[in-house]
Amino acid sequence: MNIGFIGTGSMGNPIAFNLLRAGHNLFVYDIRPQAYENLVASGAQACATLTEVTQQVETIFLSLPSHVEVAAVCLSENGLFSTIKKGTFLIDLTTISIQLIPQIEAAESEYGFHYLASPVSEGVDNAKIGKISIFVGGKKEDYEQCLPLYFTIGKEIIYTGDRLSAIAAKLLTNLLWFINAAAIGEALILGAKSGIDLLTLQKVILNSCGSSWVASHDIPSIYNGSYDPSFTTKLCCKDLHLIYELAKHLNVPIEMGALVEQIFRRSSNIYGDDSPELSVVKYLEDITKTSLRLSN
Repeated sequence: MNIGFIGTGSMGNPIAFNLLRAGHNLFVYDIRPQAYENLVASGAQACATLTEVTQQVETIFLSLPSHVEVAAVCLSENGLFSTIKKGTFLIDLTTISIQLIPQIEAAESEYGFHYLASPVSEGVDNAKIGKISIFVGGKKEDYEQCLPLYFTIGKEIIYTGDRLSAIAAKLLTNLLWFINAAAIGEALILGAKSGIDLLTLQKVILNSCGSSWVASHDIPSIYNGSYDPSFTTKLCCKDLHLIYELAKHLNVPIEMGALVEQIFRRSSNIYGDDSPELSVVKYLEDITKTSLRLSN
């Protein structure tokens, strides 16, 4: 199958590579050519324009940082929708604002493509091995037709219903992620200052009611001082704003979400937008003068 892939950054690149490895003809586009050099070296075709992508493929994947980039790529005067072929499947892996959904759906009706909102979860490391989870919203028949492609890049494909429900699924899971990320730092600092050996502390958390995906996935990156650089505090703050937007739309109070957004914004202000997502833990280490590094 001829597949277009737009946005080959940290998350999109390994997903695109899995499609390429499965034998598909891949046509890649990114404003940063260095982002797809490894894909081209493995057989993908680099495209200089969006039109080069749209005219050669039956399915297009988008994997962009946010709804801002999706709007710019798709809805601008010379954007994707200006040349997309009727009948093309558009699989958007981006976590977007729910306010953008009606604009894409209007374009879908006008230009005759098939839009599937398909935000992904479980991180870059799982994307590399094709074990991400994908929440899919759109027409059921479109979802079913694209299932083989989804299983090429993910292990758990969950159909949620309409497009808003798919975005909501991703945002609510990120809300739990960010709350856990902020809480794990407090727990680790309390344990370390109580004199618990760090490896013992990790074992305690993972074998208790306090365990979580965040604990199992992120404690090692805290202990080695990398704080998981695959996702930035800027992206955390972006998603927390989208969570607030969804909650406001549905008239749901999210007190913990509001507090966690403040915590992440503080870390972004101190360590920079591009700092790793677990800089919220580094902040606690710094202000308590407590190291969570494993001794050699």
